[in-house]
Amino acid sequence: MATPRPARAARVLLPTLLAALLAGGCAQTVAGTPAPDPAPRPTEGVGADPVAWGDKVCGALLSYYQPLSARPDYGGADLPGIKSRLSGYLGNVKGGIDAGRKQLAAAGASPVTGGEQFKSSINDLLTRTAPTIDQAKAEVDQANPDDVPGFQARLKSAEDKLRSIGTAQGLDKLGATPRLDKAVATAPKCKELTTLTKPS
Repeated sequence: MATPRPARAARVLLPTLLAALLAGGCAQTVAGTPAPDPAPRPTEGVGADPVAWGDKVCGALLSYYQPLSARPDYGGADLPGIKSRLSGYLGNVKGGIDAGRKQLAAAGASPVTGGEQFKSSINDLLTRTAPTIDQAKAEVDQANPDDVPGFQARLKSAEDKLRSIGTAQGLDKLGATPRLDKAVATAPKCKELTTLTKPS
């Protein structure tokens, strides 16, 4: 009798072994009732929900862009009124930056490739912008409405500083990040941020 080839022998034996296992060899039952894994899903890092994490990061940037986009209405204001409204506006923007940086730190480690660079770029933007806003506010606060030429010069200086504010750097070097892209496209605050920053 010829010896069966290994591949043919496996095809013959596997069904027999499986039948035996199902018939009794592994038919033991485990006592108790099914229960979910008691360990909670991590809130950051590997295993965390990318959409929830992306929502936190976009929320941090939203804290800055919301007051930034709420530009003051100078209608009917005299020079002291203009100064007051502009100073208040810049104060709100700085408050938004401070809140955003705290939220960004609280977001924790990224669960997806590219997330840390995304987060770092936003932190870089907020870090670079904060002193510029402080300088612009200082110019406004020092402006003297009784000195019209000097007042105008101070406001122009503040405006020039605001125009120097850039965008988040390094995002063009992220490369392919499909899971991050999907999370950002899905997260509610990321959607809100996209709408808010869309050119009019």
